[in-house]
Amino acid sequence: MSFVERVRAQADRCGHERSYTFVEDRRGELTESRLTFAEIDTRARSTGAWLAGRRAADQTALLLYPAGLEFLTAFLGCLYSRVIAVPSPLPQTDPRALERAEGIIKDADVRFVLTDSANQAMLTRWLRDVGLDGAVECVATDTLDLPGPDEWAMPEIGPDTLAYMQYTSGSTSEPRGVMLTHANLLHNEEEIWRAIGSPEEGVGVGWLPHYHDMGLIGMLLQPIYAGGDLYFASPIAFVMRPALWMEMISRYRAGYTVAPNFAYEWCAGRVTDGQVAGLDLSSLRFALNGAEPVRTGTLRAMTGRFGAAGFSEKAWAPAYGMAEATLVVTATPLGHGPLIRRFDTGALERHEAVPAPDGVELVGCGRPISMTVRIVDPETHAVLPDGSVAEIWVRGASVARGYWQRAEASRDAFGGRTADGDGPFLRTGDLGFMLDGELYVTGRSKDVVIVNGRNLYPQDLEEAAREAHPSLGAAAAFGVEAGGEHVVLVQEVRRQRLGGASAGEVARLVQGELARLFGLPSMSVVLVERGGVGKTTSGKVQRSRTRDLLLGGSLPVVHAELTAAVAARAEQAGPGAPAAHAVPAAHAVPAAQAVPAARAVAEAVAEGA
Repeated sequence: MSFVERVRAQADRCGHERSYTFVEDRRGELTESRLTFAEIDTRARSTGAWLAGRRAADQTALLLYPAGLEFLTAFLGCLYSRVIAVPSPLPQTDPRALERAEGIIKDADVRFVLTDSANQAMLTRWLRDVGLDGAVECVATDTLDLPGPDEWAMPEIGPDTLAYMQYTSGSTSEPRGVMLTHANLLHNEEEIWRAIGSPEEGVGVGWLPHYHDMGLIGMLLQPIYAGGDLYFASPIAFVMRPALWMEMISRYRAGYTVAPNFAYEWCAGRVTDGQVAGLDLSSLRFALNGAEPVRTGTLRAMTGRFGAAGFSEKAWAPAYGMAEATLVVTATPLGHGPLIRRFDTGALERHEAVPAPDGVELVGCGRPISMTVRIVDPETHAVLPDGSVAEIWVRGASVARGYWQRAEASRDAFGGRTADGDGPFLRTGDLGFMLDGELYVTGRSKDVVIVNGRNLYPQDLEEAAREAHPSLGAAAAFGVEAGGEHVVLVQEVRRQRLGGASAGEVARLVQGELARLFGLPSMSVVLVERGGVGKTTSGKVQRSRTRDLLLGGSLPVVHAELTAAVAARAEQAGPGAPAAHAVPAAHAVPAAQAVPAARAVAEAVAEGA
């Protein structure tokens, strides 16, 4: 079976009884645009017939759409015509979007750019400016004179047919095109459907970007796979008024929603008492939280903020996944709620998970539904027992075919074999452990900082630093080699929230707090303007990129407290690098070059913009 056959079967079964509704917030008044399953299928067949007429089968098409229904019908139209869809953001949600799109066009041999009439002229000019107008055709699908749906004929599509490509966000490397087949798509939607209780009908609410795996697979395509209704808004509308998300859950009696941790944190901190008072969230039974570390503080903040409105702790469903596995690898089943346990910090630094009543809290990311998950020593490839922290390896029908035109990278990532020859496995590059059937994720293997034999997880340092003072926002912790590994924390600061403290006092406060919590008496703290911490379009911290900007003298530095070794290393970067002053000397370092902040929607949320 193909995903097209599944969609067509659901359109036949549900017809005009199930629908997608795009919700727009106009000064607090919600307006709706709606397409039923039958109408979506009709539009997809017409778009598919047009693409077939252009002999576009097996070609790649870059989809550059704002949030809304037009993207959905265009994406399905590509699947209906065996065109390889490549979703990507527009500049209004990511200022680097066109640079990213140019790279994708060249990497993926894109023939068509599909968009809407509101963006066609801008994109046509851009293609001309970068010299791609002769090779790539820009088409506004909402104004095409499309053939009738009956002119569409089902092409030869099987489970192994390439359906679309999801370009990775590039948090630790250059973005790569993950090749997803119809079988991958069907299997992962089945995994999600089983996690939410296998409903025959239901209502979902969301706002996630459709060009990311969680937004596309977890939010946009799940309803038509399962046979439920979806009400969704744009990411920009959510950022501008986060109460909209909760209002939609209340108004449409949603049973499930999906989002990364930072979105729940943003919502808990920004929705006012008056807005909470009018909500009824008792219908919500499944709130998937994934795509980044799930924080206990966020879970408690949301429950505390919205508990009186009916938000139940049991609704929490932490999960783990990645684009290379389509989306979901492990998930918390409906009604189970989060599993939070404490583990000895020192043992975790030795890559062992030892429960301890006064240890650090970790949130479980659920259990495999049908995928195989192993914890494997990345050097010896030995499969390790419960409680051992090592690389997470994954096998199952959701695992992608590989990376587009990157044979060596595909072999490295998708061809993992254990010491006893079992495989192939997807090597995720993430570190974690299994305990009592639950997966706990501790970090990225490339991001772990090793100091004097200790393994420090950067997200733990970053979270602790943010709690040190209310002026602090996003952070990136990493190691710098300077006669040994030295810990550096680049921390965004909002000057208007400093109160009576100076930037230097706050930097030293962070140093003291991390020294107390992690035993780090010698570390560097660099305070930067908002946007100084590099992030992907999905809000993931780009630690290696932030490190490169720091050493290259291109961060918008407000104040730096540097160890002598790191200061000497920074001086080697030449003009513009942070001034070489050793701790404890306090000094303010002017920014030599302000780095334009990427204002992706998820990043704006994480920054508290």
